[in-house]
Amino acid sequence: EQRIVGVLAEKDGRQIRIRARRGVILAAGGFERNQEMREQHLPQPTTASWSAGNTANTGDSIQAAVKYGAATHQMDWAWWFTSACIPGREKATLSMIEKSMPGCITVNKKGSRFSNESQNYVSFVSDIYEETAQGRDCIPCYMVFDADFRRNRPVTPALVQGKLFPDWLVPKSWWTPEYLCKADTIEELANKVGIDAEGLSQTVATFNEYARTGKDLDFNRGDSSYDRYYSDPNVTPNPCLAPVLKAPFYTMALYPGEMGTAGGMVIDSDARVLRSDNSPIEGLYACGNNATALIPSYAGPGSTLGPAMTFGYLAGRHVTSAR
Repeated sequence: EQRIVGVLAEKDGRQIRIRARRGVILAAGGFERNQEMREQHLPQPTTASWSAGNTANTGDSIQAAVKYGAATHQMDWAWWFTSACIPGREKATLSMIEKSMPGCITVNKKGSRFSNESQNYVSFVSDIYEETAQGRDCIPCYMVFDADFRRNRPVTPALVQGKLFPDWLVPKSWWTPEYLCKADTIEELANKVGIDAEGLSQTVATFNEYARTGKDLDFNRGDSSYDRYYSDPNVTPNPCLAPVLKAPFYTMALYPGEMGTAGGMVIDSDARVLRSDNSPIEGLYACGNNATALIPSYAGPGSTLGPAMTFGYLAGRHVTSAR
């Protein structure tokens, strides 16, 4: 019978053979850094430069397993996050909770909001792709905020609160429509970035009224317990809603990035890699983002970690009992 008995690897420019009598466990992450695989599997448009995933996650192990008959599943999905691309940096930075906090909105090129900014980040990026597929371009989208927000709240891990990291310390190369912009009025800001100025002005005015009443009539932001987890309880009547009022005004461009892809090899309850007919490839195991996501949608923080640890353990237990 066909069986995996080792690994052909490369070290210091030469190939080496690693014998693995009991089996091989693949735990090499997803394919977020492989542009060809992204274009083959993920929603369009897509680019590895938007990813905040490990730069070594190039999908090599998934491709190798497929050559030996491994079945794959959910290759069109990822653990989505909005990301920001800082000029001069190879790796994008995640924007996880910032757009959830009161005092900001996220808009498309027409200046319109298109989703609930405080919902879970995976669903938010899913909305970006759904809107874009419908012809309403949201790539990039723009987080819009004011001077109070800039002073008191972080805007991605790289741009911390203005009271700690004032604008005069921000590198000049960062001030670009592809990352960060500032202006004295909403209209001037929109023109700098290429957003419809009338649309953005109307959206801000409408949102400011929602902040006053505490009810987002467009996307129900702040209605759910999840929305309110990343909020400010000192803001009333809705801890997710505060007006965008005080100049200067800012935008940060956000892209549909991810911390890792969610598709990979199909495995059984022992973490053995399966063929399309559900028969196991003897001696081959997978866990983590090498395997297809076992929790297929976002269930909360750690949705990848629990299954990775569990099936890593199950793979280890099975491989040590193999003969």
